[in-house]
Amino acid sequence: MSDIFDYIDNSAHKSKREKIVNGIMDAIANNSVAKGDPIPSVNKFMQRLGVARMTVVMAMNVLKERGIIVSEDKVGYFVRDVNVKRELKVFLFLTGFYSYHETLYNSIIEGINGSDITIDLYFHHCNPKIFKSVLQENLGLYGLYAITGFEDPSVEKLLARIPPGKLLQIIRPPLVKGTSVICQNFYAGVLNSLEKLRPRLDRFDRFTLVFPPRRGHPEEIKNTFTEFCSKHDIPHGIEKKVTCDLIVPKHAYWVIEDDDLIALIKIGEEMGLQVGKDLGILSYNESPMKEIIRNGITVISSDFAKIGQAISKFINNPGYTNEVFSPDIIFRNSL
Repeated sequence: MSDIFDYIDNSAHKSKREKIVNGIMDAIANNSVAKGDPIPSVNKFMQRLGVARMTVVMAMNVLKERGIIVSEDKVGYFVRDVNVKRELKVFLFLTGFYSYHETLYNSIIEGINGSDITIDLYFHHCNPKIFKSVLQENLGLYGLYAITGFEDPSVEKLLARIPPGKLLQIIRPPLVKGTSVICQNFYAGVLNSLEKLRPRLDRFDRFTLVFPPRRGHPEEIKNTFTEFCSKHDIPHGIEKKVTCDLIVPKHAYWVIEDDDLIALIKIGEEMGLQVGKDLGILSYNESPMKEIIRNGITVISSDFAKIGQAISKFINNPGYTNEVFSPDIIFRNSL
């Protein structure tokens, strides 16, 4: 559970008094502080934030005038009113506008209640420079940051600058501790999906993972793929991209990106190979296209509509959450 100091944004372009006022109001609005709960003492604010006593007292007086807190002599400050509904601006930071992210985004928007919530969408494409530039420009400007991070030292440092109570780490496993999380368990979900797929792989001589580098895809995919194939003595390999030389009859391929999926199908057709019979294809992350192309492409994917619903539920009623979704396999004609 977050405390009041997790909501005070030191990066905001506001006075120290405003930061304290807004932090306390955000903590109340996000259900981290309830009616009747004590507010940290003036001395505590001074120690934690390095501000003057008068700054804290002025902030408390603002909240008292608004009827949000009440003071008791020689005891301290207490929450008087929790009806501090404020306009909430959400900073949604995704890897890119892929088809499954469109499903996620639409699900979030459909689940938002009220006109006092606005969502601004940004993309970083797993590029550390873009991530840093966009996030730094927007630090302190939003009440909630819903961010898909990726493995990079600079990304972790930037996320740590966001007050924990205002950060929701989504899709990928969390990079910083003490915040709300709605993510995927790649290892368990992928391994379970591959185990379900194993009987169908018996029709093929080799299983190849096409995993493009430097695209921000979870490394757990490669590790789990290798673990699974080694466990079952399945001839296997990992390649960076689909090429004509890579395609061999009676081989199965797991392609992570849709560009490689299209290239694989196109090259296979040029070679006269039938998808599902001569050429096994497994894709990653569901999209409507994969339901119909070549009578259906088998895919390992999380339910991004459900993840979007979980995110919108959190936005509507902030607090603390730790939800994990596991990818699963959708069987179709291709494998």
